[in-house]
Amino acid sequence: MSTLTQANAPGGSKPVSLAVGQLLNHYPQKRLSPEAITQLIEDWIQDLGSYPTDVIFAVCQSWRRSSKTIAPTPGQLIALTEPIMAARNFHIRVLHSVLEAQVTSKAST
Repeated sequence: MSTLTQANAPGGSKPVSLAVGQLLNHYPQKRLSPEAITQLIEDWIQDLGSYPTDVIFAVCQSWRRSSKTIAPTPGQLIALTEPIMAARNFHIRVLHSVLEAQVTSKAST
């Protein structure tokens, strides 16, 4: 069951920095000071760091492949994570129930 739980483990700062950095490279940006860039990266990490790595990469890829011509905000990417996380959490709950039922069934025999 721990593998199921790990599917929702937070990605942390490195995957967010990598995924968002790759995404933002596709969109023209104004020049920022090094301090502003550091703050921007910290904000993205704070906003997206609690999501699983594969979800972060999936929503970045989805945005990049869309017809959007401007870079997203963290909130726009978070909105894209919600249906993915809802589906994932549903499937995890179902699998937990199935596994629990199997364990209970084996224990009573």
